[in-house]
Order: sequence, then C-alpha cells, then structure tokens
Amino acid sequence: MSCRDAIHLICWYLEGKLTASVVREVENHLSQCKDCRVVLNAATTTLDSYFNTAKVPAGHPDSRVA
Repeated sequence: MSCRDAIHLICWYLEGKLTASVVREVENHLSQCKDCRVVLNAATTTLDSYFNTAKVPAGHPDSRVA
C-alpha cells in the first residue's frame, strides 16, 4: 500500500468502515511508515478534540468554538 492510499483511508479506518483485509493492509503500512503514523495521530487528535469540545457545556472554561 502506498502512503497516498493509506492517507486516503485513514478516516474510514478510524470510523471502522473498512473490510478486515483492508484494515490489515492499512495497519501493516502504518507499522512501517512513520509519516503515515503522524497523519493518523493528527487525525485522531483532531477528532478527539472535536468530540471532546462538543461534549463540554457552553460557558464552561474549557469550551471552545468548534
């Protein structure tokens, strides 16, 4: 799998929308590619930040504009 393919599939990977065989291919690529792991970590951090922000009540000190 190329980096381009892996990066294209990362969101679907995180959402659990890939077949088991494609998950194995993505995970194999991620295990060998530091650059794609950086993209995966950035996507995970972004999604975590978005969903955690969405759960913080308005007016709470930790609330941010999403």
